[in-house]
This record gives sequence, structure tokens and C-alpha cells, in this order.
Amino acid sequence: MISFTDDLTITLTLTIAGQSYCIAAGNVKSLELSLTPYGFNGKVSFVVSAEESTDALFLPMTQNDLIELSLQVEAHVESADAVITPLTLSGLVTTRSFSEQTLSNVLKTQDLILHRHYHLVFADPAQVLWKQHYPCDLLTDSTLKALITAHASAKINLNYDWSVLDTQYPVLTLPLGAQGNLASFYDYLLWLVDSQNGVFTYDFAENQYTLSAVKSQEGEAKSLSYLEISAFGVDFAEVLRHQPNVLNAYSETPQTTAISNDQVASPIRRDYVARYPIAADMTARVTLETARLKQHLHEVWVEYKSLQMQITPPGQLVNFKGSSAWNSSLFIQANTYRVKQWTLVARSVEQELTVDLNNPYSRYQVEHSLKLESSDELCVALPPYVLPSYPFFVEGKVVSEQGEDTDVTYQFYTDPDTSVNYYQISIPLWAEKKVRAAYQPNLDTGQFYFPPYKNARVLVGLGFDNAVIADFLDWGSGTALPMDSQGNQLVMGKSTTSQNIIKHSYVDSKPELQIQRTDDKDTELLQFSNGYIILQTQQEEGES
Repeated sequence: MISFTDDLTITLTLTIAGQSYCIAAGNVKSLELSLTPYGFNGKVSFVVSAEESTDALFLPMTQNDLIELSLQVEAHVESADAVITPLTLSGLVTTRSFSEQTLSNVLKTQDLILHRHYHLVFADPAQVLWKQHYPCDLLTDSTLKALITAHASAKINLNYDWSVLDTQYPVLTLPLGAQGNLASFYDYLLWLVDSQNGVFTYDFAENQYTLSAVKSQEGEAKSLSYLEISAFGVDFAEVLRHQPNVLNAYSETPQTTAISNDQVASPIRRDYVARYPIAADMTARVTLETARLKQHLHEVWVEYKSLQMQITPPGQLVNFKGSSAWNSSLFIQANTYRVKQWTLVARSVEQELTVDLNNPYSRYQVEHSLKLESSDELCVALPPYVLPSYPFFVEGKVVSEQGEDTDVTYQFYTDPDTSVNYYQISIPLWAEKKVRAAYQPNLDTGQFYFPPYKNARVLVGLGFDNAVIADFLDWGSGTALPMDSQGNQLVMGKSTTSQNIIKHSYVDSKPELQIQRTDDKDTELLQFSNGYIILQTQQEEGES
């Protein structure tokens, strides 16, 4: 990286517990910034004098209040005609530290603090807050927009321009507090954008995030100054050579759909396999994976020999056409680019930790560079993220609206759009919200038809937008037998006055089998015991 000396004006304001603290530009000793389309990270150090007056920042810095940081960086030039566009950032501090310089034994009873050297690490609000956010949540008949908005604080300003977020799902979940999950809400959001082919961008001037379907092409391209640039180069990314295929493993309509890639190197492939009983879901997945197949275009790196007078943060369109000094035969000259990364490292050339309250700027040893992508680039820049872990498990109770409240009945429901049948499961943890679970044999084979009954305790596996009955957690009412009987029992029916029971047990260490039918006061019993068979029918007399 090329290094140069330059005069910079760095304006820093900290807000702690509603109180603002302004740091004089001459007191900022170092600054590191890395700006990307989705946010920024930074470090700053500065000196505060405690020699002649109290260091007002000292006590707030030792507390745990949230620290808001406002920063402005610009080149300092003497010319009144210079057009300056500064960089403005608003972020939150993550970690802080300081060192103290003392002058001891000025008097026998005095130890004097000369100054404190503070060091802050900071980032954009979404990174700072959402990387500590690990919620488990359940929404029903809701949208991704509603889910995300519910987890945005007053410090995180969101703008939406993505129709995917308005799609209503019967079930939406967050697994981030579940055991074994390492993903934060920030990871979840990045995964969502990546997996659903969206765009996540940050507006540095407005301190606002946008979730959108495509990259913005708004704004006028600024020409980069030939006089400020020291070197540049062009990088080409690795070409995708695989053949994408979407595989439907649903046994009734198995299907493989190939997605076109002109750069395939046979037989290299990338398969996406899942079960899609509904044809529209298979079609939607093919459409999604087709859109996600994007070949990276070339990128341009630029190194500077002075700080940009008109700073171009990520998202800004730029070109190399504003001066005849740019040779028209250059590969980059005919193209328009978008800033992908903006970096700055500035360290004061003044090695001593002195305090300068009057100077509006300082001289720094600087490293400054940009990374540019083509304005036609479709690939979205995202940081590495941790995959959310699905499914996660909670308890639920089976819902049935058949019969009386006390009846042990079962019920399935039918989706009016897809004609798919499903159970309703009430989740006590989330105020008895009802989720849809697939109407399927679960742990039984197809030869058995035993739908789960009303109020049965079940273990529910919650996926991103679905739920399944993973296990059964309790015996049905009246089905458990005493241990001494070493018996097994199958109880079927609505209640104790309307049911059929098949029971095997041991009586005097000998096996006994009973089949009993009960309908109100009418009871039939077939019993096989050691040496005899009982066939009995009886009807209790009425009260009269």
C-alpha cells in the first residue's frame, strides 16, 4: 500500500447518556476506516488534557452507557476555491480503552494527570446491535418485513424496496437463541439476503439501511481525479464452471431442471435437492436459482497519493473520464464503476501525545485506497456470515375443533390455494399461536392411521417457514397401565364413554388379551385368558 503525508481535518463527536463531547481536530491521533456497501468498521484514538482542567470525558468513558459516534473526515487545503466533499459517518462504539500519562511528585502531596489517550473501536449500528441479538421468535400469517421491523431498534433505520419481504407466510421463525445455533440476527439477515437473491446496502450520509431487489443505479457518476491517484489495476474473478441443477425428490413427481450456464465445464455441477410436493414451489426454486447464478465482472483497485477532496463512499458511481489526463486507450476509461470498498489509515506524524486545541487540522501519515466494481455488476457484496440452524424444537399441543371440548378428536385442515392438508399445532410458549404442520404419518408407517389427537403434547420442529411434528411427548389420557401388569394398550375413541380398547397384560404371570367396546352405557368385552374365553355384552340400567 502506498503511503503519503497529508493534512486532514477529522471532526469527532461522542454522545453518551444524552451529553455530547466534541474532540478537537488537532487531538485526533489516529484513524482507521473500512467502508463497504453494507456498513463500516473503524478505530480512532485521541488525546484529552487533564492538566489544567478536569477531563469531562473520563467518568462517562468508565460507565457502560451506549456511546454514539459522529465522525467527519476531509482534506485540508488552503485554497478558498477548492471544492471539498467530506466523509460523514454515524456509528456506535463497541470497545474502548485508554492510557494515562502522569507527572508525579510535582509537590510531595500531588500526583498530576497530564492527559489521557483514548482508543475506540466502532461500527455501523446494525453490526454493533444485531451481532449481539439472538432471538427465538415465531410469527404466523406474517411477512419477512414485519419480522425484521420487529427487531429493528431506534438506532437502526430501515428502508424496504423488495417484494419478497411482502410475501405472507403461514409460519416464519427465528432460531437464534436455540441450543447449538451460532448465528446472530445480523447473520440471519445476511443469509436471508444471500439466499433470497436480495441486496443489503447502507447509506453513509443518511445512516440508513435498504433491503432491495436490485442494486441502485441512481446518482451521477463522479470522475476520479487523475492528480490524486498513484496507481490502479484490474482484477478478474474466478469464472463459475458448474452446471446448476434443481432436483425435486418428491417421489410422485421426481424432476431435475438444469439452469443455463454458458461457462460450464462438464461434468462439474452444483445440485440443489429438496422435496416439492407442490409444483409451484419447484418452479419458484428454479426461478430463484436462475437469478442467483451470476458471473462476477472485473474489479478495479485504486491507490491514492492524497486524500480525495471529493470523497466517494461505497455506492457512489465513478468513472475515469473527467480529465484529458486519463488516456482514452485505458481499459477502465470506457466504463462506469461503483465504489465497493473505501479504506483509510491515518496516523499522526506527531509522535508525542501532545494536546492541540487550536489547530483545525493535523498532519498524518496516510494510506488510502478504493475498490471499484462495474456498474453492471449483479453480484452483491456481503461479509462472511454464520448459517442459522434449522429446525429448532419447541413443545406444542395438537388442535382439533371436532366434537366437544373434552372429546379426544383429531382434525386436519385444507389449504384453499394448494389443497394440501395440514394439522394445527398450538405453541404455548408464544401465546398459543397456531402453526401449520404437515399432515403425514410422522413416526408411523403408512399401514397405520393414527392422527394425533386433540391436546396431545408433541415436539414441534420449526423451520424457516414451516413446522413438522418431530415426536410425541406424552401418553394419551387413560392409556398408561400399571407397571405390575407389564401391559400394552391401544385406546381409540373420543372419550371414556365412546371408545374401543385393545389391551394386553399379565395376570398371575400369564398373558391376557381384552378387546372392549364402550358406547355410553353399552359395553361389549372379548377376553382371552388362561384356559377360557369370555364374550360379554352388557347395558347399564338408566336412573329410572
